[in-house]
Amino acid sequence: MSSFLLKKIQHKTFEEKIAHRSKRTREIFATVQKSFNQFCMKQYENRTSTEIFTELHTLQGKEQHDAIFDIIQSWIDWNYDKNLLTSALKIYFSKLKVLFHYEGFKIHPQDIKDNLIWKKKIHEELHALQMDEIRLILSVAKPRKRAFYLSLLSTGARPGELLQVTKQDFDMSNSRIKITIHPESVKTGAGRSVYLTREAAQYVMPILKIKKDNELVYARRTDPLLAEKTESQTFSRYVDNAGFTERYHSNNYRKITLYSFRSFFFGKCADIHREGYAHRMTGHGGYLPQYDRMADERKIEWFVDVEPELTVDLTEKYKIELEFQKKENTTNGQEISKLKTELAQIKAFHNWINQNTTAAT
Repeated sequence: MSSFLLKKIQHKTFEEKIAHRSKRTREIFATVQKSFNQFCMKQYENRTSTEIFTELHTLQGKEQHDAIFDIIQSWIDWNYDKNLLTSALKIYFSKLKVLFHYEGFKIHPQDIKDNLIWKKKIHEELHALQMDEIRLILSVAKPRKRAFYLSLLSTGARPGELLQVTKQDFDMSNSRIKITIHPESVKTGAGRSVYLTREAAQYVMPILKIKKDNELVYARRTDPLLAEKTESQTFSRYVDNAGFTERYHSNNYRKITLYSFRSFFFGKCADIHREGYAHRMTGHGGYLPQYDRMADERKIEWFVDVEPELTVDLTEKYKIELEFQKKENTTNGQEISKLKTELAQIKAFHNWINQNTTAAT
């Protein structure tokens, strides 16, 4: 007699099995399920993935083993034909294994090593986005899109992270606007706060004024994956219009994408505050315990040090640099004045010592 506990487990759908995983992970599972079903329909005369799993159950032993790995290898090759990179494909495969396990097929790690063939990763020199390129791209973009691109540039956020923020995630109580990126929106599951440059804020403020607290600021689509896909397509058109059509030879991927802003931000932060700060600000974690203990004002001071390098408009950039220079001069003047006062006090003390020593003799 079958236990009621086993019946309860068996009645769970695949969606119920993964319900407690992060939203991003569930989205990747959905993408893999769709991909595998499309592959099955194309490869096996319009048979669905469900039909393929049913057919696999009719096989036993070595026949089933060989069929499973033939299907998976064919799926891998099919994805390579669509120019999917090995790094991305291995992430998708890790989710496909879970689907196979749910359908009753356990795949052993040694069998994966022995039976599956992956293309070697090719490492081309990556394109480093330049400020002149950013200026040209922004010059052909609409103001609303400039707000998004400048926000990516000044925060180092992943596009999908900013596309999920709402008006209530913006804090305008300090000298720089702070955006709270929540853990559930982040690939690593670790939330963080980021800041907008004054230049970016000028484009974002008009949008915030017409938004309600629970409304998305940068996206119109509520589905993060669809929102990012739409924004990527729009950005690609702007990049083409600006004359930057170069692609990598190995995979035909564009050299300039929305993620290029993130790399640019990381580089500038690392140049000024070292890599620990850059990793911390881009959500990689990073060991920087003193930053976590800082008040917002101090965190903004660190950000302001980088701000000139993240400012596109030359007039705004020079204005920030001039303000910084004036502040530096004021600070230096105050330090000089303080040193003069201390020196005068030391001289007065020595004079007093000398006078008392003379009087005593």
